[in-house]
Amino acid sequence: MKVGSNNISLSSSNTSSTSLKEQQESAMKRLVSGLKINSAKDDTAGLQIANRLANQSSGIQVAMRNASDAFSYSSVAESALSGINDAAGRINELSLRAANASMSAADRDSIQQEIVQLQGQVSDIQSQTSFAGQTIFTQSNNNQFQVGANANTTIGLSLSSINEQIDAMNSIDVTTIAGAQDAISISQTVNENISGQRGQIGAFQNRIESTINNLSNSYVQSESARSRIEDTDYAKATADNIQASIMGQANVAVQAQANLSKGLALNLLN
Repeated sequence: MKVGSNNISLSSSNTSSTSLKEQQESAMKRLVSGLKINSAKDDTAGLQIANRLANQSSGIQVAMRNASDAFSYSSVAESALSGINDAAGRINELSLRAANASMSAADRDSIQQEIVQLQGQVSDIQSQTSFAGQTIFTQSNNNQFQVGANANTTIGLSLSSINEQIDAMNSIDVTTIAGAQDAISISQTVNENISGQRGQIGAFQNRIESTINNLSNSYVQSESARSRIEDTDYAKATADNIQASIMGQANVAVQAQANLSKGLALNLLN
């Protein structure tokens, strides 16, 4: 006769204890690492999706920096052209004065001296304006800025050479009435051309700002999606850990009670 045979119960209890221990270890790992997926076996499909979203988020961050650099580049260019506009406007005012018959030759010479300084100013702007070591106005260029996380996601900014405008302004000489009349036409034409380029830059800046806003929103959404898949839900992980701990303690108590009952039965037989 077998008294208090409990092999099945012991086997079941051991299996349950092992499962609860694994559950508790898994919950603790998630709490410590902050990640719901700590290895591929935790969620193979989820890991692939999370990695894809992480790569996309990283690419978006770089694209946002590129877009910000593009905006800074255009701001430098626009500020420089604004200086040329100001100089051309001042030269136009001086040319109008010099074209007046009431001006003497000495007056025109004085006006020309100021114009010479303005000519030097615009020449300096043309040759010295640069961004990140690259000169902007020494030649025409078509800049393509990478503003997306995927290939060929670019926005272009074409800047025409201003050599012709600078040469025209440097040719101005108002020491004669005829020269002053020519200077009026030249300064006004230069002003219009430079203003046209500034308008193109302004439109580009508006587009870049819109792109940055869109990238920022895309980044937030990508990170939110990745977080839902990969990051630990601390409330759930904590609850799982507590549940496994309580159930483990309960199993120990049940096993102890079973052993006690077996001992009492043997004592009765004795």
